[in-house]
Amino acid sequence: MCRIAGIINSKNSLEKVSEQVKAMCDSMQHGGPDDHGIYQAERESICLGNRRLAILDLSSSGHQPMVSHKEDIVITYNGEIYNYKQIRTELINLGYIFKTQTDTEVILYAYQHWREAAFGKLDGIFAFCIFDKRQQCIYLVRDQNGIKPLYYHFDKETLTFASEVKAFKHAGIYQENSNWRIYYLAFGHIPEPYTTIKDVCSLGKGSFLKYNIRNAKHFVQSYHEFEHTAHIRNEDYAVEQIREQLSNSIRQQMISDVDIAVLFSGGLDSSIITILANQFDSKKLSCISANFNEIDFSEQKQRSGLLQKIDAHKIERLITYRDFVQNFETVLSSMDQPTNDGINTWFVCKAAKENGIKVVLSGLGADELFGGYPSFDRIHKIQNLNWLSKSVLRSMRFSNNTKFKRLYYLSLNSPIGEYLCLRGVYSPDVIADLLDIDMKTVIDCLEEIPIQPGIKKTSNETRASWFEFNMYMQNQLLKDTDFMSMSHGVEVRVPFLDINFVKLVLSISNEIKFSYEQKKKLLVEAYKEDLPIETWKRSKMGFTFPFQEWMRKNSDIADSSRYSNKRAKSLMQNFGDNKLHWSSALALYRTYHAS
Repeated sequence: MCRIAGIINSKNSLEKVSEQVKAMCDSMQHGGPDDHGIYQAERESICLGNRRLAILDLSSSGHQPMVSHKEDIVITYNGEIYNYKQIRTELINLGYIFKTQTDTEVILYAYQHWREAAFGKLDGIFAFCIFDKRQQCIYLVRDQNGIKPLYYHFDKETLTFASEVKAFKHAGIYQENSNWRIYYLAFGHIPEPYTTIKDVCSLGKGSFLKYNIRNAKHFVQSYHEFEHTAHIRNEDYAVEQIREQLSNSIRQQMISDVDIAVLFSGGLDSSIITILANQFDSKKLSCISANFNEIDFSEQKQRSGLLQKIDAHKIERLITYRDFVQNFETVLSSMDQPTNDGINTWFVCKAAKENGIKVVLSGLGADELFGGYPSFDRIHKIQNLNWLSKSVLRSMRFSNNTKFKRLYYLSLNSPIGEYLCLRGVYSPDVIADLLDIDMKTVIDCLEEIPIQPGIKKTSNETRASWFEFNMYMQNQLLKDTDFMSMSHGVEVRVPFLDINFVKLVLSISNEIKFSYEQKKKLLVEAYKEDLPIETWKRSKMGFTFPFQEWMRKNSDIADSSRYSNKRAKSLMQNFGDNKLHWSSALALYRTYHAS
C-alpha cells in the first residue's frame, strides 16, 4: 500500500520535474511512511514517484518505483493484489523469474505477458502507473471497484497524476473548480469525476488511461464492468454461495506480513467479518472498537456477546468530546476532499496506528449490496410521486420541511435527481442562496454530472442498490475511508467488495435478496447460526458517533455569528435549536471555512 505520483512530458527541466514529484510524494508521506523512491527517464521526460507502506515483503526488495529485469517496464503502485500468488505461479510456469516476494513485481510481469488483458486478471485494491519503454506509452489503472483513488490532469500535452488531489498543488496545479461548492452542498461530497481543482479528474473504476508518448494523445477505456444477471433464484443455494465466497474473500485478504485487525462496531457486517477472520488468523485477531461516554452511542454490550464466542484481542478506544475538539482541525486537514463523513474512520484508524496495526478489515459494502439502507424503502415512495408535474415538484422549494424541499430534485432531467431526493443535503434553492448564485446555475451544474442513462429503466431495488453502490459508496464512503485511514498509514481492506463476491451478489435475484421485513435478509440467513441473536435481530444503528451533540457544543462550528451569509446564519441558528442535522451543519462549516 502506497501513495504514487508522476509527471510525463513536462516542458520544465527534468530537475525541476523531479523536485515537483518529490514534493507531491512528500505531501503524501502519511500514506507511505516506510520508504520513498523516484524514477526518471530523461529522453521521454518522465518522472515517477512512490511513498511506500510496507505490507507484503517488508524488505528493501519491495522498493518502488520498480523496474523489470530488462529495464523496459517501470511501475509505481498503490494497493494489494490478493490473488498475486496464483498469478505468480502461472507466470513462473511460463518461464518468468522473480527476484522479490512482492505483488508489485507480479503486476509488472503480468503486464509484460498479457498487456492490457492483465488488468482484468488482478483481484484486489489497486491504482498504478506503468511506463512501457518499448511501446512508448504510459498506463494509469484503477481497480474494478474504485477502492483505491487515482487522479490525473492534462495541460498542453503534460500528464500529471497522484493518489491525492492535494498533491497537485506541488506541481503548480491549483486553480479552483468553481462548481465544487455546488456539488458539496448537494451531495455532502464531491462526485467523481470532479474534484476541487479545475481539470483534475478521478480515473473511473475498472478503467485505464493510455497515454502515447510519441504523439501526446490519450484515451480512457473500461476494462471491467459488473453486470446484474440475477440468475440465482433459490434461496438455499444463494446462502450457500454467500458463505463460500465470503470465506474465500476473507481468506485471501488475510494475506499479510504484518498484523491484521477488524474494525468491529458490533453490527451485523463487522460481526460477520470478525467471525470469519478469526477462523483464518493463525495468531490472535485484534478487534478495534470505539466507545463513548454518551451511552446511547456505545455498542459495548452488543459487542460483548460476539467477543465471548471468539478468542480475540480487544482494542477499545474511548472517544470523548475533548478528543473531538482537540483533533477536529487535524481531521479536517486529513480530508483530501471536503466530505460529510469519515471522521469516525479517522479516530478508529488512529487507534489502530497507536497499537502498531497497519491493516484492518471493514464491513463496508454490505449495506449497498444487500439493501441495508432506508433508501431501499424510500425509493418506492418517491416513485409514487412520478405522476406529479414538474411545476408541482418545483413548488416544493417553498416548503418549510427539508424532506419536502428535496422533492424538487425529482424535476431534474437526470437520474441524479432521484439520488439527490434520497440522499441530498440541501435543495437547489437553498444552495443558490448559500452561494449567492441563481438556481439555474445550480440545476445546470447538477444535470451535467455523468450518470448511466439506463439506470432509470431498472427496478426500484436495483436502482436503489446502484445509487448506493455507485454514488454514495463510490464517491463518499470509499474515498473517505481511504484518505482517513491512510492519514495514519493504515490500510483498510473490504472483503464484501471482493470482485468475485460482488459478481455473486449481483447474480442473485431481487426477490430473494431484498426483504422489507428483514434488512439484509440473505446475510442474516447465511450467518444467524454463527452470531448472537442480538447482533442480527436489532435495528440498524450504523457506525455512529455523537456528532449532533458534539458539534452543537463546538462554537467554531455552531456559532451562527461566524456566518455572514443570511441563509447560512439562519440554518446554523436552526442547528443550535437542534432542528438541523449535524451533517448539514458540517457542510456549511466546510463551505465557508475550506482550507
